[in-house]
Amino acid sequence: MRTIVIGLGNPLLSDDSVGIKAVRAVRELLDGQNRGDIDVIELYAGGIRLMDALRGYDRAVLIDAMVTGTVEPGTVRRLSPSDLLSTKNSLSVHDMDLPTALELGRMLGIPLPSEIVIWGIEAKEVETFGEELTEEVAGALPRVVDRICGELDTNAAQ
Repeated sequence: MRTIVIGLGNPLLSDDSVGIKAVRAVRELLDGQNRGDIDVIELYAGGIRLMDALRGYDRAVLIDAMVTGTVEPGTVRRLSPSDLLSTKNSLSVHDMDLPTALELGRMLGIPLPSEIVIWGIEAKEVETFGEELTEEVAGALPRVVDRICGELDTNAAQ
């Protein structure tokens, strides 16, 4: 099963970089495991660009910061595209949110993953320039990386 693991975010906006930092840690842990079935990338934009990155894969794992205001910063949630109500990209007239991009891609016949898992980490600060995560989000980073690698290992054994 061809899998892509994508870390999303802006590496210069504090907690918004958690997806990028998480995917770097996943890549480090997978290095040397001879996992030719898994590609690991960083992506700094969603919507149509994300849909294009998903093309041709059977499974996708997305990691991103989220700001819901309903849970404590550092909370890790495992989601599916249908769980997403809106994203920051939905505010741009030049792009679209993930569920809309996936629907459009499927309507156009683009081969997209049948399985998409989204790991969201509740952010505390996404508007301050800086490369450091807040304490709460930094504490969540090892947990989300372990859970993702655990799922990748479990699926490899099947």
